[in-house]
Amino acid sequence: MAEDETPFQTNLRRLIHFEHRSGREAAAALGATERTISQWLTGKRYPSGEMLARIDRTYGVSPRELDLDPVEFAQRLADPDRMTYAARLLGQIAESHAERVKHIGARHQRVVPMEKAKKS
Repeated sequence: MAEDETPFQTNLRRLIHFEHRSGREAAAALGATERTISQWLTGKRYPSGEMLARIDRTYGVSPRELDLDPVEFAQRLADPDRMTYAARLLGQIAESHAERVKHIGARHQRVVPMEKAKKS
């Protein structure tokens, strides 16, 4: 945690990095812009009540939890139930991806390379 960073900023940063690979993904999940996410993380802006409710619905993390001590929040974030939920979600994504690959493969017949003509 940076010296001038609030627990809210630290916890929000941890939540976003735990759930997403980038601010862009977080913005898409929350229906916000990347700039807005960045402003929350730097303390230039604070999420509106509506956005705090959206964070709660999307991640299951209340505004009160975001104000917890960062160590306590990190422990809650890595809670075994939460990790099981994340693993299940990743499994569903992997299954969906495998089905798409299977479907695409079925649409395309195997391409057989042509033999090169022998030079005379």
